[in-house]
Amino acid sequence: MGHETWDKKSRHVPCPTSHVPKGRISLVLAKRKRSSTATVCLTPSRRLIITIDGPAGAGKSTTAKFISQRLGLSYLDTGATYRALAYAAGSLNYHPIADAQRIAAMARHLPISLRLKKDGVLRIVLGSKDISRQIRTEKISEAAALISQHPSVRQALVRRQRQLAGKRGVVVEGRDTGSVVFPRATHKFFLKADPLIRARRRQRELWQLYGIKLPLDQIHEQLEFRDSLDLSRKVGPLVQPKGSIPIDTSRLSIRQVVSRILRVVTGNRG
Repeated sequence: MGHETWDKKSRHVPCPTSHVPKGRISLVLAKRKRSSTATVCLTPSRRLIITIDGPAGAGKSTTAKFISQRLGLSYLDTGATYRALAYAAGSLNYHPIADAQRIAAMARHLPISLRLKKDGVLRIVLGSKDISRQIRTEKISEAAALISQHPSVRQALVRRQRQLAGKRGVVVEGRDTGSVVFPRATHKFFLKADPLIRARRRQRELWQLYGIKLPLDQIHEQLEFRDSLDLSRKVGPLVQPKGSIPIDTSRLSIRQVVSRILRVVTGNRG
């Protein structure tokens, strides 16, 4: 999946509510006058929740950001909440395994906010501190993977994630968003990709963020370790949620993945 620029012309506009069957969402593709840019409108007959799950490197984050922008919905990266918690715990020298109860107590009132900018950059703020770059390191990734194994931590963060999602429509991405966080989501998707392709994407991400180019074999090994933890944990394991639509992104561009999801959400599967 290639790295693509954000289409800033796409926007969310109100749609007429007449002729909309009660109890369902009507999504309409419209075009602005004097423009060929597609605009997605939605009638808020009920809250629209879209979940996108999958392993690291499958393309969840980029895809979810595009979808939220196209539909004018909020965006929630649940993985970022675990990373932020790992960062906060580390700043107090809490051990990711031995101090599970302390970390769970911290999770219940984690002062985190996620702000998606128009250019697609996600800002993660803890208290008043922007920790967006700090939580993307391999050290924080490993700590987040460890603390996420504790049932008490996951239960506390799931409640916090639901609070962060708010009352509006939202696009949520992570590893258990369609199975645990929002099991009754309007639409569920599960992204997957070849492990080597996922490793290459992660290698490219690290280079773009930090100017560090780790050996591909090392990244591949780290992803395998993370997958084993995600698949084997007792609470909120990485699974394809019931009722979700699987999409293999190995040979697809971001725009192709976004297009497939939008066709499902808008009911235009032709």
